[in-house]
Amino acid sequence: MKSLTKLYIGAGLFLSVVLLGTLAYYHHHGWSLSDALYMVVITTFGVGFEEVHPIDTLELRITTMLIIVMGSASAVYFVGALIQVITEGEIGKAMKDHQKSKEIGLIHDHAIICGYGRIGQTLAKELKAAHFPFVIIDKELERVELAREHGWLAFEGDAGDEKTLLEAHVERAVVLATVLPSDMVNVFITLTARNVRPDMRIIARAEDPANEKKLRQAGATEVILPALTGGMKIAHSIVRPVLGGILSEANPYLKNDLQELGVDIIEHRIEPNGIDDRKTVQRLLQGIESDCLVLAVRQPGGTVIQHPPGSHRLEGGDVVVLLSHGNVMAKRT
Repeated sequence: MKSLTKLYIGAGLFLSVVLLGTLAYYHHHGWSLSDALYMVVITTFGVGFEEVHPIDTLELRITTMLIIVMGSASAVYFVGALIQVITEGEIGKAMKDHQKSKEIGLIHDHAIICGYGRIGQTLAKELKAAHFPFVIIDKELERVELAREHGWLAFEGDAGDEKTLLEAHVERAVVLATVLPSDMVNVFITLTARNVRPDMRIIARAEDPANEKKLRQAGATEVILPALTGGMKIAHSIVRPVLGGILSEANPYLKNDLQELGVDIIEHRIEPNGIDDRKTVQRLLQGIESDCLVLAVRQPGGTVIQHPPGSHRLEGGDVVVLLSHGNVMAKRT
């Protein structure tokens, strides 16, 4: 039986004893309603005040003894159930917190999301769909609890504090996204994160385009401006409504559709001092030219070069985005 159900049963039993005891004194023994209720209360709780009427008959004594036994039993049951509810709630919360802490302690190659507002919530859903591990940091306890209700790893803290970032195991993270609505807060978080992890990819949100430069100077690898992006998408939908609608609707399913056609989108990272470092695009694709198409190259600083020429030289940290048939990178000569 659940603890809350036991609590309701205990409360019901106790109130029933009080009600029946009061009616017994009132109806069977001719006491006034106030005297009857008073007698039941002092008897049930064992206060020991003098009786309002003498208990001098066998019936009165039996009635009083029954009230003492049943009232005490129901009161003990109710208090026990109440303690159980409180204890189980605290223990359950502590166990959940411990489990979350343990999971956060084991996380690696993950993303750190700073802020669980509208953008943070959308970001978390998309990362979950992509099976990309992440942990959420937010100063507001309500938002942290909301994130946990959604099933995400989250904890309360100031992402601008190094200790908080270390609790999120920033040393093992691959990317940090600070998506708070305040540009200045995002600048401070970016500065802190860059100081702790000079080599980590940092994505920052900016509301004012004028603050993009500040965020990049603070160490942001990429700066996303939701207002600007939204405005451009609306303008694109106005100018090219059919094409814009098709791309918008297809976006969540585009990769699956391409896979059904035997085509996939691949991101190939150029490792510093690796076998592909300093190669040209043409040399990278040697032997697989007919099986793939280079769509873009994203450089470490966030610059994206679309349809780079074959003579473009790749550097360590670049990410080459290809449209290909299967895992063509394994077929290279």
